[in-house]
Amino acid sequence: MKKRKIKKALELKGYAKEQIEISVQKSRDELEFEHAKLDSTLKTFELTVSEFNRRQKEGLINAQDLDLFYNYFSYLNRQIEEQKQTVTLRLAEVELKQETLVNAHKEKRLFEILYEKITNEETRKKIKVDQKEADFQFLSRRSRR
Repeated sequence: MKKRKIKKALELKGYAKEQIEISVQKSRDELEFEHAKLDSTLKTFELTVSEFNRRQKEGLINAQDLDLFYNYFSYLNRQIEEQKQTVTLRLAEVELKQETLVNAHKEKRLFEILYEKITNEETRKKIKVDQKEADFQFLSRRSRR
């Protein structure tokens, strides 16, 4: 009875661990996506700076273009800061879920060890009973002679 309950708990721990693994992978994928968005925004910012520098070297930039660049730089800067915060939050989420996964793995391993211990104890008892039976039969045959 005890062995069956532990086996069932072990199965549940295994299922929970698999669910957490899926959740961790999903969070990692989301982190990669958010990081790619950040990289893309940074690249856009760098290209815009290059374009601004190129236009500035060519000659004077009119006020309207200067205002346009300023507004776009401000917009990109806000986007970069927001995206950095999002990446930081996603990273913290992944780390938390990985910690949960480690704990789930430890719990499952604990139940595996307990199950193995009970199984080994049952096997040892069975071998002991079989050995007693074999000894009894050997002594019975010996005493008949």
